[in-house]
Amino acid sequence: MTNIIPVDCHIHSTLSPDGNDSPETMARRAFELGIKHFTLTDHIENEKLSSWGYAEAMEKSLEVYRRLKAEYEGRMNVYFGAELGQALYDLPQAEAILERYDYDFVLGSQHRTKSYARVDRLPDDDTVKYAYLDEYFEELLALAEWGRFCSLSHLTFPLRFISGDVGGGELDITRYCSVIDKILDTIIKKDIALEVNSSGIRKGLHVPMPGMEYVKRYRDRGGRMITVGSDAHRAEDVGADIPQCLEGLREIGFSEICVFSKKQPIFIKI
Repeated sequence: MTNIIPVDCHIHSTLSPDGNDSPETMARRAFELGIKHFTLTDHIENEKLSSWGYAEAMEKSLEVYRRLKAEYEGRMNVYFGAELGQALYDLPQAEAILERYDYDFVLGSQHRTKSYARVDRLPDDDTVKYAYLDEYFEELLALAEWGRFCSLSHLTFPLRFISGDVGGGELDITRYCSVIDKILDTIIKKDIALEVNSSGIRKGLHVPMPGMEYVKRYRDRGGRMITVGSDAHRAEDVGADIPQCLEGLREIGFSEICVFSKKQPIFIKI
């Protein structure tokens, strides 16, 4: 397995409420690792815009992007990105954000559902967990149908908290194959990429999100656009486990991944 890390397209800094290191520190770490394509994707939790300093952080992110792009010109490609969570909870606001900021790359994500605010605080009850997953995948399908983003982030995100080391149990995810296939078909039709998020490997799930069986489903259905990110919230996690993800992608037939500039894919050999 090669340790080359060509890209990291999912990174959070102190411009996210849960970030630990500055944007400059995250970029410096990426450069030290030899990463050639670097995208900061700080959180925009759309339904919580007034609860933290999101408006100020979004404005700051534009300044930081311009500065980092100039600093690393010719040495590392820097892109202007964001992770837009729960876009459909306030659709006019989400669309206004996308009109205001000319992002290169937008991750579309769902970190909660309308009935369940915190997946990491669900009771240890399979009935509740299945109710959460029912809602999660239906909301994710609606998000995909809206489709004003570049890559669908961490498709199997809830499994990090309700399966593996963290959740301590195993659920029958095959019951969601039908809706997952609808999600995959929708993003393929809309030319939205599928993210392979390496954080599941190091955060108790031991596989990326989604696992390679779902990525193969995506490929078998005609999907060809993959983005890869560490979902790092601290400098030491930049690029973490991305080589393992790339190896898995190669094993199921991918020879390229993509990054986005001005919301258009650029394909990179792996």
